[in-house]
Amino acid sequence: MKHRQRFEIRSKEAEKRDAALRKKLTLTVLFSAVIIPLINDGVLYTLIEYTDNDIAMTALNAALRYAVVFLRFACTFVSFGAAGAGVFVYGYKNFKSAPLIVICGCCVRFLIAQFGSWVFCYEHGLINVELASDVVAVGFGYVFTATFDAVKTVVLLVLLCRMADGIRKGGSRYSLPDDGTEKPNGFLPSLRAVFSGGYPFRRAFVFAAAVQAVFEIVVNFVSVTMMQLATDGLPGNFSELLTLLPVYVLIIPLCAVGAVLSAMLCFRYCLAAPHKKL
Repeated sequence: MKHRQRFEIRSKEAEKRDAALRKKLTLTVLFSAVIIPLINDGVLYTLIEYTDNDIAMTALNAALRYAVVFLRFACTFVSFGAAGAGVFVYGYKNFKSAPLIVICGCCVRFLIAQFGSWVFCYEHGLINVELASDVVAVGFGYVFTATFDAVKTVVLLVLLCRMADGIRKGGSRYSLPDDGTEKPNGFLPSLRAVFSGGYPFRRAFVFAAAVQAVFEIVVNFVSVTMMQLATDGLPGNFSELLTLLPVYVLIIPLCAVGAVLSAMLCFRYCLAAPHKKL
């Protein structure tokens, strides 16, 4: 009887830890993929337009522009890292909410936050367009970008699911950490552990960061560079060409940092998973 009671206590503890981990994963994805992008790409972008032509607000405008970019990349990789942890620990069939929230976040970011903010600024005279057809063109651009982002996200999640299924079935050389794994102390030991060859995080999230970098370059080229070329014409000299490049400078470094961020976040969440599901 005593042995049975100890077994039930351990079982309840595992269930509590499982429930707590699912809640943390869901909340992390919800905030990083939906709530913060609504504020970042909606409210902060509107403030950028309000302060754009105010000389007294030049420093604030520049700070907001960098803040929006950094938060956008952080949210992208945090949401993907948390969703990846859910896929690795539970599998898609047993934990669908996190991946689905990430996919829905693509529409929230581009169609509700960014396009909604653009429409608000247009209605209040902060953005001027010559023709009504230009508004439709801008809307179509956001729809295209949201679709492109959603397809990219689905492909990455499918690849993660296939990798996780291979690990779960024992057909992969990779393994996953859990709460039975010795936890490294300090940033560098954690980084070495995360990107060790025994775990799938290096392969999964470096690849995801590379795909995200391509996505950002394509989106910026279509939405920013081509628009500037259509307005100003082809660069006449090297200095004019340089004005097209700043939008791309931060993409590779931020994606590299994002790969580390998402991999370490996924690693930490996997460590929180009970290694014995009693």
